[in-house]
Amino acid sequence: MLHAKQEIFKSGFRFTMADMARQCGVSTKTIYEYYSSKEELIRDLVQEAIDEIKEREQAIIHGQTLNTMDKLKALLVLLPQDFQFFDIKRLYELQRYYSEVWEYLNTFMEEQWDGVDQIVAEGQAEGLFGTFNRALFIQLYIGGLNRLMEQASVHQTGLTLREALHEMVDIMIHGIRMR
Repeated sequence: MLHAKQEIFKSGFRFTMADMARQCGVSTKTIYEYYSSKEELIRDLVQEAIDEIKEREQAIIHGQTLNTMDKLKALLVLLPQDFQFFDIKRLYELQRYYSEVWEYLNTFMEEQWDGVDQIVAEGQAEGLFGTFNRALFIQLYIGGLNRLMEQASVHQTGLTLREALHEMVDIMIHGIRMR
């Protein structure tokens, strides 16, 4: 899986299983003993990233070092530590060429909001946040992420996914008002 991450970083999702075999120093047949298809390999990579996100989400929620506002920001920009295809252009490629894997990831992105809901509820109880439509907030976030991917496929934004998420979350939480 490490070599697959390296290939995705280098070539995007255009690598072949033969490329993988060469990188690993084994035959293509050996690779197919572990993975029946490239899509299965990519799905395992996505699952690894999802597992990491869930683990880190719990650490943020239950950690004692961040205040409620910082926890919310951290949750909204949470990405896997070392996962090369979690940049805007790679996510677009995943969506375009591996629709089943994309659908799996997209379902996770649409359904994994319990931690954010919990922190928002805590922030409201503390008087940090007013009452707002959380479902709409989530849809704005997901819509913004999808739009970033669409734009990345057309032209370079000059931002990494991490940078774009930080800016988007800052606008969503603080607005555009002068501070």
